[in-house]
Amino acid sequence: MDIDKKINMAINICNNGRYKKVKFLSIYPFTTENISAYIDMFDLKDRTLLTVGSSSDQVFNAILKGCHDITLFDICPFTEEYYYLKTAAIKLMDRNEYLNFLCYKNYPRLFSKNSQAFLESDFYSLLAYLEELKPEVSYFWCELLKRYKGRYIRKNLFNKDEYEVSVLKIMNRYLEDDMMYNLLRKRIDDINISFEYDNIFNIDDSKHYDNIFLSNIAAYHTLENFKYLYDICTKILNDEGKMLVSYLYDTDINTEYMSCEDEIYNLHAVFSTFKEVILTSFVGNNGLRYADYSSRDSVLTYEKIKK
Repeated sequence: MDIDKKINMAINICNNGRYKKVKFLSIYPFTTENISAYIDMFDLKDRTLLTVGSSSDQVFNAILKGCHDITLFDICPFTEEYYYLKTAAIKLMDRNEYLNFLCYKNYPRLFSKNSQAFLESDFYSLLAYLEELKPEVSYFWCELLKRYKGRYIRKNLFNKDEYEVSVLKIMNRYLEDDMMYNLLRKRIDDINISFEYDNIFNIDDSKHYDNIFLSNIAAYHTLENFKYLYDICTKILNDEGKMLVSYLYDTDINTEYMSCEDEIYNLHAVFSTFKEVILTSFVGNNGLRYADYSSRDSVLTYEKIKK
């Protein structure tokens, strides 16, 4: 998409314009998945990865695992702009400064909203580096900052689904401590990243990957429709590659399915439709939030066996 079109779309969103209520146009500030709980299930070192996630946290956690070749596929049109903004912040800010710049809800304490989020002075401290990384990305943020305060952009252009920082540090390996954060800072220069913007059902099936992360895309589709995407992804997955088929919130093998829920949460139907998937459960986000370790999230995974 042309950068000026992206800017106009972002302005319309910030002005509560016609794009405001269109699904998937808002940026996720951070992941809503407990990535740290599943990232070690995948062999990412020197392997290729296709992942969704406009927060870019899937990418940063994969880089820590030694992944160098990543395709970020997301329908949100501002994914690249946010990825490079986060990258610049990681390179130029320490971990606390990074969190202070990007966190908004429940920061620095519960029920508060961060008055320092997207502070203009912090933005401008990053722009020269952004200009070197990706001039059009620097242009994007500069054009928005001409019109709005940084905190206003953070409030209106981003998804409201955001965990407090104590949970984010557990969910994200790169935020656990200063050592991991600084390791990411060293490794982030050495990756090949590309961006695809489209409905993932239109994915180019001529490219192949060692790993695929589909996040919770399945929650927005019937099992029948999602099976079509699943079949495409199994074809573009390399032999001995692995796919995160779906992330499931507040779910394990014993969770009762309610008819009002998305079909991917009907595990009986899932195992009937996707016969080779495996369910793995771990402490979920709400378990981390409320120190309730009986609260579980899960991932459905598929591994392609070489024939």
